[in-house]
Amino acid sequence: MKKGIYALAGLLLLFNLTACSGTNNGLKSAGTGEGNASASNQSQPLTDDQPGGTVQDPGNAGAGEPENGIGTDNGKKTIVFSTFFPDDRFKEAKKKYEALHPNITIKLQDVEVDDSHLEAAMEKYVTTMNTELLAGKGADLIQMDILPIDNYASHHLLADLVPIMEADKSFKKADFFSNVLDNVRIGEGLYSMPLAFFLKGFAGDDNAIAQTGVTFDDKTWSWNDFIQTSKQMTSKGGYSTALVYGGPEYMLANMVNDNYSLFVDTADKEASFDSSTFTGLMKQVKGMFDDGLINSDGRNASYFQDIQINSPWDYLVSLREVGENSSLYAKPHAQDTKAGGYFQTYRNVAINAGSAVKMEAWDFMKFMMSAAVPTPPTSAGFPINKKMFAKQIEQLKKEGTVQAYKEGPLHGLTFKVDQTKLAKLEAYVNGAVHPVERDSTKVGGEVGKVIIESATAYFKGQKSAENVAKLIQNKVTTYLNE
Repeated sequence: MKKGIYALAGLLLLFNLTACSGTNNGLKSAGTGEGNASASNQSQPLTDDQPGGTVQDPGNAGAGEPENGIGTDNGKKTIVFSTFFPDDRFKEAKKKYEALHPNITIKLQDVEVDDSHLEAAMEKYVTTMNTELLAGKGADLIQMDILPIDNYASHHLLADLVPIMEADKSFKKADFFSNVLDNVRIGEGLYSMPLAFFLKGFAGDDNAIAQTGVTFDDKTWSWNDFIQTSKQMTSKGGYSTALVYGGPEYMLANMVNDNYSLFVDTADKEASFDSSTFTGLMKQVKGMFDDGLINSDGRNASYFQDIQINSPWDYLVSLREVGENSSLYAKPHAQDTKAGGYFQTYRNVAINAGSAVKMEAWDFMKFMMSAAVPTPPTSAGFPINKKMFAKQIEQLKKEGTVQAYKEGPLHGLTFKVDQTKLAKLEAYVNGAVHPVERDSTKVGGEVGKVIIESATAYFKGQKSAENVAKLIQNKVTTYLNE
């Protein structure tokens, strides 16, 4: 339904820091030319004997050019920026920044790969990046979306951006969504800057909800509140199911994904699955499925369904795809966490702790966060910059109509912008305080795989919650310390 980068955002992998080898990484210099964040648009075949691509100058291309982060005799400096996927926004930022700073060259690197070798290329890229950073080498700027930020930070491989931001008098934190920045810190440090983020929530059938007469506050509700609300709704003679989900083991893994820091401390390599919090969560999920509040049959109508919102434009289109009278609702929060919605970061950029051009790299990062590189409301990710977000909203209001995905259920339908619905979006963007971890049910998410495989025995009545929790605890602890 959602094409290109939206689909790829759900395919990102995390690999262990210590899985190092000397194989090449499939990087190519991308200083010019067109690009797209979708691997499906990378049609050139791989030429390496191993799947994952061919290296096309992993440093700076061209004889006589400076190495990573080292200036030349004429005072010019090069910032090497490594990404897995090519990204037109980064290319546009490079072009504009270099025009303003003739003494700086931004050397973009990305991986050339086709769809059939995507997963192998990702693993190869991560392995090579691990090797380079552990050796004190690597690019100056690194997009971290498929890399283990916590592990890198614990090994002091990434620069802490907090003291850099505090020392920069031109950086105004109030211009950015602090609800996102403050909640992606590792301890007191910020080791990766999210240039954008997605919202995670529920799409609700407003008409069906209203007919039940049940009221609730989704801005503050917990899963216990959701259960009580769902019982009231399903008893009113409308829909018999509150939420449709793939199965209890998948829902459990997703709820861990939503509240990852409750159960996994990747910086200290510790897990907390042998706790009453986790066994209580298991029992809570089982109870919701046993009581019929959640159903795994997608053919059943329900009051809510899981949804990811990728941009202001996508907010209008995705809700319209669900139904003409659907609205966004915040997902319930875990019992042991604060109220608020959920987000997942995108275009996370870090500075190599070993870079010789940290301040220059920071200045370019700050440039990418600014409004200097405009992003239309159709761009993937809500911008971290509040003013850019406001401009996107105003643009949608001014245009008055949006066109849905041509490949989606609306088949490219053009419809009017719902001004009332659009006005509600800002509260959800500002109210998202829980970062959703990528490592769970996604492809390659080892913790998610462990939960799904192990918890099935509990949901089938074959093992107790406590026994399964101990099993998950042991497996995840082993994985974290590999």
